Amino acid sequence: MSRRPSFLVCSLFACSLAPLACGGGGDDTKQAPPPAKQPESKVEPVPEPKPIEPTLPEDPFANDKWDDDEDTTGGEAPAPVVAETPTGPWPGPCKISYKGGPTLRFKYTEAGGTVRVDGDNDGTADTCSKFERAGDHVTKVSIDLGCDKKTDLRIEPTFEAGSNLGKAKVTASEENGGNREITLVGLGAFVGLEPGYPIAAKRADIDAQVVDGHVRKASTKGETSDDATALDITYDKDGRIKTIKEDLGKDGSVDRKFTYRFDAKGNLTRIDLAATPPAPAKASKQTATIDYSCWKK
Repeated sequence: MSRRPSFLVCSLFACSLAPLACGGGGDDTKQAPPPAKQPESKVEPVPEPKPIEPTLPEDPFANDKWDDDEDTTGGEAPAPVVAETPTGPWPGPCKISYKGGPTLRFKYTEAGGTVRVDGDNDGTADTCSKFERAGDHVTKVSIDLGCDKKTDLRIEPTFEAGSNLGKAKVTASEENGGNREITLVGLGAFVGLEPGYPIAAKRADIDAQVVDGHVRKASTKGETSDDATALDITYDKDGRIKTIKEDLGKDGSVDRKFTYRFDAKGNLTRIDLAATPPAPAKASKQTATIDYSCWKK
């Protein structure tokens, strides 16, 4: 009697598992193959969420265009001014920082530039201005008191030939003092902030002592008053502004003294301000440091 093939296969491979695989019980039915093993699905790791970056205040000069600017559509923006040589003085600073006071940031173009003033150092500009210049002189300053790209004040200076004494036409709304004329003493320290030291009076109402083209003394005409101002100014051997003593009210006392320092190349490096206000207010001193890093890139 012959054996069934299923028994022979189970003997050869020593199959001792399921009885149906090795015959027995007289059932010739083959067992269905086990289901194919499904491949494991690949689970991609979930990336960790990125930290939320703090939102900085909008830069009011992101495009340097104000609402009252003339249309310049189609024209290319002026290229930033690049110093031709590192040996000469730069037109102005990149930043002025007063310890415990405001920070001013400057940006220059071939035609002028912009200034942003952060009065409380919270990272947001409180007052903004833009200026135009010709050579080493500012020819127009537009001041935006709210940094909303609208001009609140405009100053247009003209200086007397061969002198740093001049006047300026001020265009402003009534709430900002109205249209008027003021007198200016050009400081020559840098361009971009103001065209000069302002005296709130017409040029015809100012007595001035000018030596070699430099104002040594200037004061409003008339007797002592709250609006009166007297200045005493000194210069270094190179004709650069050295000190300004300011007497507000013309009572003979120095209310504020500004001291300017320059490096060997003629760049302003420091401003010291000593204030002596009327009692009971206390005297104070403040120093401004000057940064020129934007010119060195």
